[in-house]
This record gives sequence, C-alpha cells and structure tokens, in this order.
Amino acid sequence: MILADGEDCRLDVDEVKVLLRQLGVDRRLITDQSAICLLALADGVERAGLLPGKRHLRDGARIHDIIAFARHTCGRAVAENTRESYRKLSLTPLCEAGLVVRHQLSTNDPKTFYRLHPAMLRLLTCSAPLARRWLAQELSGGLPPSDLYPPQRCGRDIAVNVGQPQPYVLSPGTHSRLAADVVEVYAPRFLACPRVVYLGDTRHKGGYQQRDVMRELNLPIHVTTSLPDVILLCERERHLVVVEVVASSGPISPARLVQLQQLVHQAYILGYHPRYLSAFPSRRVLRRFVEAIAWGTQAWIAEEAAQVISFGTLA
Repeated sequence: MILADGEDCRLDVDEVKVLLRQLGVDRRLITDQSAICLLALADGVERAGLLPGKRHLRDGARIHDIIAFARHTCGRAVAENTRESYRKLSLTPLCEAGLVVRHQLSTNDPKTFYRLHPAMLRLLTCSAPLARRWLAQELSGGLPPSDLYPPQRCGRDIAVNVGQPQPYVLSPGTHSRLAADVVEVYAPRFLACPRVVYLGDTRHKGGYQQRDVMRELNLPIHVTTSLPDVILLCERERHLVVVEVVASSGPISPARLVQLQQLVHQAYILGYHPRYLSAFPSRRVLRRFVEAIAWGTQAWIAEEAAQVISFGTLA
C-alpha cells in the first residue's frame, strides 16, 4: 500500500486493524471499513478530482473520495449508496475517538472533508515495522499512544444520569463525554428541575427518548437525522433547550438554527420557549468554530461550566 510519495509503508487493512486494537478502540470500530478510511486519509499519492486545493487524500478527503479509494486502490466492491455506512459506522466514531478530524461549515455542507489527526498520520506513515511504530513515534517526538488516545476514550461506556432508576449508557468517545456533561453539569446549573427529553448516541439509532414527553411537545420521534444531540426541558419555566455538542463537528450555524426552529415549532406554539445551545469542551475548540455560531444562540464551555455566552438577543 503506497501511502506517501515514493515511500512504501507496506500497511494493509489487517495491519491497520492491529494498530486500532493497540490503541484500545471499541472493538466494533475495528472493521475493514474503518481501516480503509484510515488508509485513504493517510494516502499521499497525487490524485485528480479532489476538492479544490487538495492534491492528496491526506490533504482532505470527502466520503466520495474514500469510497473511490476503496474501489480502485483496495479493490473493494463498494457501492455509492454505502456513503451513510461509511459516515455513521466509521468516520463519525473515528472523529469522536480523536483519530480523525471533520472539517465542515454546516450540517449539510457539500464540501465537508476529513483529515487524520497529525499524530495518527505520523503513526500510519512511519517507515518502521508495525511492531516498532509506537517506539519510533516516541523517539521522534511523535505522540505516544496514551496522548493520541486518552484513557477515557479507550472503549469505556459512559453512564449518564437521565432521571431514571437506571443510567443511560452512551458509547465511548469525546462526543459522548461532552453530551453527558451537558446533561449532568449544564442542565442542573442553569435549569430548574431539568428533564432529559432526548439524548442522541452513535451506537443506538434512536438514542434515549422520553417518548411521552416528545409526543406531548409535538417533537418528531422517528426523524432521527434531524434531531440535535440533546433536548432538555424545564417544565417550571417552560424552557426547551436544544443542544448541539461540538466535539468534532460544527455548532448551531444560521442554517442549522433554521432546521432546529422548525423542529420545535409546534412546541413553541404550545407556549414553550426554545433556547439553542452549542456545547464545547474548551475555549480552544470554541475558537475554531466561533465564526459559524448563529446569532440568537448560546455557547457553553464544559471547562468553564459556570458561564454561558450569549450571541445577541436570544430567540
């Protein structure tokens, strides 16, 4: 497998799966499809037909580009209608694991592309034999495994107190950890007697749903693709807080705000006052996305949990 210009790193799909096991990722992510995604995003061969300004897949690849790589370089019979499988089952979990970074301006941005975390790129393109790659990266100043993939991401489920006798268990990852912080830290701090109406999860298609409450609010139950990451309810003040968790994808942009307003329109008619919140793990992540945040929304930073930032007059 040629990954770098003129350099044969001799990595194949099975060897990438070995690396994923060494990283301690959830075993359900250790698949041929995920390995192909990583190989594509490490590829250094000059190619035509990529996004403007991109010469190699490692510079930034769309799902279409990754599928083309699977077909023509890996010899896999991959249909174009498997895009959602690549996105949901491989790329989104790899982003949440911190191995891949997604670049997009809005939820449906047609120019969305993916790149490897720099440490993962160094690991995949290192010329050392597979068994010695971790050591080679440490000696060359690259990140060791514990820094690339922190212990809290190593396949541990995340239990969240959603107000039920048993906690709801989210799949491992930075995204899930931040969603849990929204429920367990933000909600009790800023809402009186908050209730979790909806909590999304990449592993469970429907996520956690209080269906009776969603039906009462006229929120769609089955249209999971349009749902945000978290929906909170404060019955006493009749506030409905709609939250997008920003771990690897974007915040509530103007376009996304319109979608979310449509989602809660019936609840608004019933007298509930929606708030729209983008949750960030740190100021560093907030700075990456601040220009995309819509006016009339709020931002909350988990590392500075006592404060909320308001962008203009709230809707």
